[in-house]
Amino acid sequence: MEFQIDPAQFLPNIDQWLIGINYFFELTFSYLKYIFFVILLVIGILTLISLRGRYFLERLRYSQEQKLADNPITKPRLIIGTIYIIIAFGILFNWFTYLLIISLNPLPDRFVFNFIEFTDIFDPYGLNRISDINMAQFEFEKTLYYLISIGSFASLLNIIISIWLLVNKGGKDAKKSIIMLIGGIIGGILTGFTTCLPLFL
Repeated sequence: MEFQIDPAQFLPNIDQWLIGINYFFELTFSYLKYIFFVILLVIGILTLISLRGRYFLERLRYSQEQKLADNPITKPRLIIGTIYIIIAFGILFNWFTYLLIISLNPLPDRFVFNFIEFTDIFDPYGLNRISDINMAQFEFEKTLYYLISIGSFASLLNIIISIWLLVNKGGKDAKKSIIMLIGGIIGGILTGFTTCLPLFL
């Protein structure tokens, strides 16, 4: 027989404790949005700035008439730097967050919620409340959602940074960047690529 967990039944005053934890997570994600914006903006700016000095000798091999964007050394970095700056402002003003939610939502991810379902601790309605924070009734359901969202955010950050490292570092530490990218993808499949995104809105 399916049953529903009510933490107040086995630990007195746990709701007050969880309310404090949930408030901490809410505050954390409100800061993480701007931290995420700064990280993306800095990555984009540093990528563009690096073109002026680090790859100066490579650019000298090309004629002055040739455009900088035509240089195979600089073109990928110009593109990735510009894209990251656009994404940064998209996160800040929410339009890119909505775009990510719409585009990534059909992906088969959030397998961690399936694992929770297999435990038979939660009934189907309780599982829906855990997978959607707006439907949560108990504080522990919000706490569980926030914990999974932290993993989701870490996965997105790993993917973004690993792509930047692959483009800028090239062959240097490529193995480490690829492992980081694979780890981010696996983490995103488990926790969901979009789980943390509604918390940025």
